[in-house]
Amino acid sequence: MSDRILEVEDLSVTLERGGKEITPVQNVSVSLGRGEALGIAGESGCGKSLTLKSIIGLLPPGAIVGGDLRFALDREEPISYESADVHGHGIAIIFQEPMTALNPTMRVGDLIAEGPKIHHGLDRREARERAIELMRLVGIPSPEKRARMWPHQLSGGLRQRVMIAAALSTEPKLLLCDEPTTALDVSIQDQILGLLQELRTRLDMSIIFVSHDLAVIGELCDRIAIMYAGQVVEKGPVDEVFADPKHPYTEALMHSVPSFQQTTEKLEGIEGAPPDPGSFPDGCRFAPRCRYVRDDCATASYALVQIGERRETGCIHPELLEGIGS
Repeated sequence: MSDRILEVEDLSVTLERGGKEITPVQNVSVSLGRGEALGIAGESGCGKSLTLKSIIGLLPPGAIVGGDLRFALDREEPISYESADVHGHGIAIIFQEPMTALNPTMRVGDLIAEGPKIHHGLDRREARERAIELMRLVGIPSPEKRARMWPHQLSGGLRQRVMIAAALSTEPKLLLCDEPTTALDVSIQDQILGLLQELRTRLDMSIIFVSHDLAVIGELCDRIAIMYAGQVVEKGPVDEVFADPKHPYTEALMHSVPSFQQTTEKLEGIEGAPPDPGSFPDGCRFAPRCRYVRDDCATASYALVQIGERRETGCIHPELLEGIGS
């Protein structure tokens, strides 16, 4: 792991629903280099946010997690899921909606100061000064004034910056982002993405960015993992995956959203709906919605196959894909 900060192998998450066990995340393997940004994309309910929360240990009570997790933050140090206590110790997370994540009974400055006090032993005055520094770092104007405000007194964009400042207060080597720009308008979204890119470079920080928005991932990330029905179906460098997808689901996603990569203005929806985690089909889980489906897809075993030097796909017939420009 000399050049990697995180390795996740065969991650599975089992939950109880209605008295039955379901496994909405299965056999997920991803890795992340130092200073690298990895995007995880897919439709709502594909398991991408659950995967992210598994990494930091924020799962519902009773969740059963399997697989191997290895961090290399300041030094190589294996950590099991059962004993992991990494939140605030080299890893931090930013959520989609700041109003549900920020404590409404604490002033903004006090929220950000909690990290330096708890994890770095700063006294109240020192932690307050550090909070002001962090607010200035993430571009919050008049930080001394706004540090005395309550979360509800700030705009959505400023609240999201407060969440980023709070996450950075623990000086993380790895920042997990769970669709942090989805609820923001386009101009504020661009500001937040620019900020994350700047902080990533300045702090040599690694990022995992979960989103259903391929354009956002294309702007921020180096590599991408496409998830469908709880599994990773394609992985590779963002520009290569977008230009020449090797899984029908990735291609369908590219055709269904506006993208600077597309050569046609026509957008196509993906017929059907993702399967329920309680009734995943046998074989390829995308087969019921796939335009290239063949008889053997219904019995195909899940496996990611190497294609080229840096690409992997879970499709057993990638040669059938027509490509984005077709």
